[in-house]
Amino acid sequence: MSSDITTEAVRLALGMQDLQARLASANIAGANRADARVQRADFGRLQGLLNEAAQAGGRDSELVARLHQATTSPESVPVASVGQTVQLDEQVGDMVAASLNYQSLSEALSRHFGLMRLAVTGRS
Repeated sequence: MSSDITTEAVRLALGMQDLQARLASANIAGANRADARVQRADFGRLQGLLNEAAQAGGRDSELVARLHQATTSPESVPVASVGQTVQLDEQVGDMVAASLNYQSLSEALSRHFGLMRLAVTGRS
């Protein structure tokens, strides 16, 4: 997988986890309202882009551009209130899962850049 595709795909995944954590936070904050309903994001289109990036071989400039566009326009993710009332334990679980995923992706990206730095400097 190309480093451009890898970097953009990880950036997109980081943004998705960030949005998931922010939605869980908003759901928790509004849980005490009588009319509170769970807000969920539909990541279907973005998940499709990530799957496409995982299968892409070599540099695909169009795919990199689409990943970058998706990363820089988080408002394109549809967010809807579902008919469920807010369950605090579930929302805290969603927030923790998003946080752990974000940390894992950050660590993977850090290692990716470390390997790139090692390749450029030539040190062992």
